[in-house]
Amino acid sequence: MSTKKQIQANRLNAKRSTGPRSPEGKATVAQNPLKCGVFSKQILLDGESKKEFETLTMEFYEQFRPEGFLERLFCERAVATAWRLSRVTQMETMLINYSASRSFEIYKMIEVLGGYQGEELSLLSRYEVSLERILFRSLAELRSLQIARRSGEQPQIGFVPQNLAEDDIEAK
Repeated sequence: MSTKKQIQANRLNAKRSTGPRSPEGKATVAQNPLKCGVFSKQILLDGESKKEFETLTMEFYEQFRPEGFLERLFCERAVATAWRLSRVTQMETMLINYSASRSFEIYKMIEVLGGYQGEELSLLSRYEVSLERILFRSLAELRSLQIARRSGEQPQIGFVPQNLAEDDIEAK
């Protein structure tokens, strides 16, 4: 446990930090979101199957049949979020199996997620809840756009009718 004096010293040091200055340091820091991969801008990370991602994308497109830019945008967002959600599930499994394997790879993932053994699953759970919200909201927006298109109404982005509750989203 850190003392109050150590915590204060750490805060003062953090305020003086200007971040990386060299091109190498900036390039390294730019990869930080990729380490965990939950909220990285890059959807497909090294070692992940491009074919599986393409299959998932095809399944979403077949089920929802998006038309127009906005429908495709929300469909693609749902695909990317579902992929990341799958990644979180895999990470949870790795963490649960950690005690048996004690592998260096898992240890590094723990370090990236928060550095405190025992809190990683809690952090992953928060990521999971956040990703689920994004997924359900994207699907609800997609369905709302499709209903508006089919009925000839003007679509209302950000407005999800009451009859499109998160657990009732279905493709027609």
